[in-house]
Amino acid sequence: MLAVKCFTFNFIQENTYIVYHTDTKEAVIIDAGNQYPEEDNALYEFIEANEFKVIRLLNTHAHIDHIMGNEACFKKYGLVPEIHELDLFTFEKTIENSSMWGIDLSKSPIPQKTLKENTSIDIGNESLQIMFTPGHSQGHVSFYYPKEHFILSGDVIFMGSIGRTDLPGGNHQTLLNTIQNQIYCLPPQTTIFSGHGEATSVGYEMMHNPFIRG
Repeated sequence: MLAVKCFTFNFIQENTYIVYHTDTKEAVIIDAGNQYPEEDNALYEFIEANEFKVIRLLNTHAHIDHIMGNEACFKKYGLVPEIHELDLFTFEKTIENSSMWGIDLSKSPIPQKTLKENTSIDIGNESLQIMFTPGHSQGHVSFYYPKEHFILSGDVIFMGSIGRTDLPGGNHQTLLNTIQNQIYCLPPQTTIFSGHGEATSVGYEMMHNPFIRG
């Protein structure tokens, strides 16, 4: 079975996730946002205390708060980040322009292979399904585990809100279509682990999200 651990990191309060297999101890890091040394240590200590073997470093999209921990994870575990090909340009531009935020990502690793929708991420004998969920960014993806009904949705949807679409690659109607046709088609009991804020569920958002009802 797969389980999820959430950390809230960096000055934007982004959610970084570890998805791990409870038996084999294999794990992946999703959206490494660890910015400060104490955040690096919190991530490492959890992994080491549970004797996890981290096998992949995944990004839902390329905005700075979701990739600023990639360099630390690369140095610690030798993992190169993976992202959808439509977000590669944004990824590289985010690194180039990181100094605008007072952050130096010049040594951050560049993805060498890309994530493709309708494929899966194997963790032990379980799998996360890769869903193409654009709108917040052009190449945004989410990771869905149907067996335990949870999705790691990045910045597509939040409790009572949705991702912003005023950044390069964002499109409001595309995001609404993604939520309606991808997220709201999942079972209502599906837990949504978002890129910011607390977890919610598909059923709750369909009933209460003021931006888009199911």
